[in-house]
Amino acid sequence: MGIIQRQTIKGSVYSYLGVITGFFATALIMPRLLSSNQIGLINVLAAISALYAQFSTLGFTNVTTRMFSWFRNPEKNHNGFAFLVILTGFAGFALALAAFLILKPHLIENNIEKSPLLVEYIWYLIPLIFFRMFFLLLDNYNKVLYDAITGTVLSDFVFRLTNLLLLGAFFMKWIDFPQYLIGYVVAICFPAVYLAVMLLWRRQLHLRPQLRFISPPFRKEMIVMGIYGIVSGLSSVALVSIDKIMVNGFFGLSLTGIYSISSYFATIILIPNRALSKISSAVLADAWKDNNLQSINSIYYKSSINQLLAGCLLFILMAANLHNIFTILPPEYAGGEMVIVFISLGNLFAVATGVSANILATSSRYKVHTYQVGILIVLTVVTNLVFIPLLGINGAALASMTSTVIFSVIRIVYLKKKMDLFPFRSGHLRLLAVSAVALLAGMLIPRMNYWMVDLVIRCTTIVVLFMAGILITNVSEEAGAMVKQAWSLVQRARTK
Repeated sequence: MGIIQRQTIKGSVYSYLGVITGFFATALIMPRLLSSNQIGLINVLAAISALYAQFSTLGFTNVTTRMFSWFRNPEKNHNGFAFLVILTGFAGFALALAAFLILKPHLIENNIEKSPLLVEYIWYLIPLIFFRMFFLLLDNYNKVLYDAITGTVLSDFVFRLTNLLLLGAFFMKWIDFPQYLIGYVVAICFPAVYLAVMLLWRRQLHLRPQLRFISPPFRKEMIVMGIYGIVSGLSSVALVSIDKIMVNGFFGLSLTGIYSISSYFATIILIPNRALSKISSAVLADAWKDNNLQSINSIYYKSSINQLLAGCLLFILMAANLHNIFTILPPEYAGGEMVIVFISLGNLFAVATGVSANILATSSRYKVHTYQVGILIVLTVVTNLVFIPLLGINGAALASMTSTVIFSVIRIVYLKKKMDLFPFRSGHLRLLAVSAVALLAGMLIPRMNYWMVDLVIRCTTIVVLFMAGILITNVSEEAGAMVKQAWSLVQRARTK
């Protein structure tokens, strides 16, 4: 089992543990304990701080992914690369803080009537920006050291578990909402602190500069990559943040909270892709350094078929259980079904492209990747401006899906024409056929009076049919082997 598959599986396991924990916190508890205004506040703070934090990295995550292979030398402390990471972080935060202070009056003016809670807690953005920025930089640095697991555990599992515990304390009335929000901010900030301590403990965070290693042409290339990295990084965050910010701008925090809870379910499809993306970037960068196109093409195909397989199963489970999802949620969240469907379809198309973004970003044509994600920013803003006034939160979801699909198609076509790389094979068609059968079977099951019974029977039927179809059609060797292994474990358990 290769390092990509191994760390993707491990990362996905922790991510799905986080999903289970997050499901209890986000779907079952938050809507019942917190008002939609309070949930909207949390999500808008997270969205705004994500944009500022991404800018604060000054595109150095792109530099790390693409150029660390040239610095890599454990005996020489990676030629002072950690010093550059920390220096960039402080410089970027200084710029972001200045931008925040300049724009703060504008934020207050726009939100004083529709979103007064945001104005009340606006200063929480400063620690959120600082620590989220350093998490991005340190997690990316740790990733190129071939550890993509720690960051995933911290962001996908530890944070959500902490949030669940905070909600439990809020339910028991041990804390009030302002205290809960402080705890929530601390939980977001903690991963950066942990990563810094861990890297110091592993002696990977050497802060002695070795600037002589960086020749003038090398320095110029790093600066150019950083500039392009700012645009590409902001674009990736924009896709998951701008919709919430714009919904708040049009309708206020309450509808933003409803939209955020509904869209949460759709983000589950992206979880395996996040784990894969983290580790694959380092491997792809090394493959490009060695000009190993065969390895790149193999990673491209396998990432596409396996990510689409996982995404299809998750989409089917959600689509067939929309009535159960909205039975669990409070009545005010009714009407968010199409938010889940639209965003899920966009995410499904995105994961079907596998590591296409990473391939382009780590290649010598990384500037093209930046131009493409620049198009994504424009698409995201324009489609939201068009669809939100017409369709409300459904319009924001439709805008997200439209932008994602167009952007993904552009990238696939470019990789095919310029690099002769294409992820789709006949196995993808077999997978879609299996998915259609499983979805149809799940939809045809009559609805039952008790949602828990309905959920269990519907999900079990879908999973059994889907996995059987995967084995029969031999869609993916890796997935087939995992299904056989899981069935073997079940058989052993039954015989004991």
